[in-house]
Amino acid sequence: MSEQQEVLVMTRRPDHSEDGTDRPQEPSDVECSRRSFLGYSVAGATVPFLVREASLAADTDTTTESPADATNFVVQATPSWYFIQRENGSQEMKWGPVGHAVIGGRPGGYGELIPNDRMYIHNRARPPDIDRRTWRLKLNGDALTRPRSFTYDELLAMPSVTLKRTIDCGANCAAFFPKLPPGGADNRWLPVGYTQWHFGAVGAAEWKGVRAKDVLAAAGADSPVDVKFTGLDVIADPGFPGGTVHYSQVAPADKVLKDDTLLVYGMNGQDLPIDHGYPLRLLLSGWVAVTYVKWLGEIEVSKHRIPPAGLQTNHMLTGPAYPTPASVSVGPVRSAIEHDREITLAPGDITLRGRAWSGAGAIESVDVSVEKLASPGRWVTEMPWRTARLLSTPEPYMWVRFEVPWPGVKPGQYRVMSRAKDKAGNVQPRPEDVVWNQHGLAYNGHYPLDLIVLPPSDMP
Repeated sequence: MSEQQEVLVMTRRPDHSEDGTDRPQEPSDVECSRRSFLGYSVAGATVPFLVREASLAADTDTTTESPADATNFVVQATPSWYFIQRENGSQEMKWGPVGHAVIGGRPGGYGELIPNDRMYIHNRARPPDIDRRTWRLKLNGDALTRPRSFTYDELLAMPSVTLKRTIDCGANCAAFFPKLPPGGADNRWLPVGYTQWHFGAVGAAEWKGVRAKDVLAAAGADSPVDVKFTGLDVIADPGFPGGTVHYSQVAPADKVLKDDTLLVYGMNGQDLPIDHGYPLRLLLSGWVAVTYVKWLGEIEVSKHRIPPAGLQTNHMLTGPAYPTPASVSVGPVRSAIEHDREITLAPGDITLRGRAWSGAGAIESVDVSVEKLASPGRWVTEMPWRTARLLSTPEPYMWVRFEVPWPGVKPGQYRVMSRAKDKAGNVQPRPEDVVWNQHGLAYNGHYPLDLIVLPPSDMP
């Protein structure tokens, strides 16, 4: 069943839990009346009256309801107030709750870090059932002089490192790619079977773990070239021998040996959640999160190049612009406005807020622009590109929050765009200038977000 269209008009919606039972939709016991809407609207408040999910094809949730006996790839609860289910195992974070100062009369906005149970999830199979008392991390390969395994407690006994990092799926924003490349060359199409993420396959957390280089050193790493990380999840795929494959990624040793490459066992002060890789996952600072192998079980350290294998062969840039496939590594500069699509705001003074991030380092600046629908198919500039105020000091590999005033807004339909620049000089391009690739990776155009401005008296 497609995700229910959302209408917060003095009602609560059913949410289907893992066992198929209905339960009150979060936030519990909330009634969004016209009075509460007016309360939100005072002094240009930014808490929206959520009318409906986007009707645009790019924002349509095409997820179908799984058979009763199908395996759910996600362990934790994912209420539709906070998540959009894109497919089994793919739960996208909604941006609306991220930026709200108040939800239903109580604090609900997120700060710098996303709570563990609100972070987006991308599992390609049911997380493996792991007992950390018997779990072992195996290290092997011809670049090790002392191949060995590590217990969980042995890793905890090593010097720990805590880092704040934004993790951004390589396929985040994939839904915004055209289905055909420019010119429709070579009969290529963007596969719709891939997860059609919008802006929400991203999040930030405080990660705790051990340096990968310390673990490799304890196994006697000697002149490594490539390192292969393999998870314990078993993914069904008829394209591989036996019909299954373990998720794996190969990374060059010079990246693995950096001080901020971690084998992570903690997230926001707690044990790593099951859906985020418990008991151990990889973190490659600044790289796209598709490389962050979860449920780590084995590390191969080689003196030679290791060719991509398994699902990593799909994580390559291919298409008319790539005569030779290119690997995906450093995350692109991106930004997002902290609203869900097609929400309705009250006229008056509005403050637009959002977040920007880059895998190439810290954010330098963010601009915001607004267009208004003047007539069907014709958009006119309402607010030219305006530099936003950054709400904190930008840090490498962490997103930064921003805001920009939008005064005297009149009723109408609008689309809002944000354009970030990082300190390496990378700038988000126009949507039409994003280089198309076959797997829908690394999209970072300043794609518009639709908003409606309407007086409360016109509400149903």
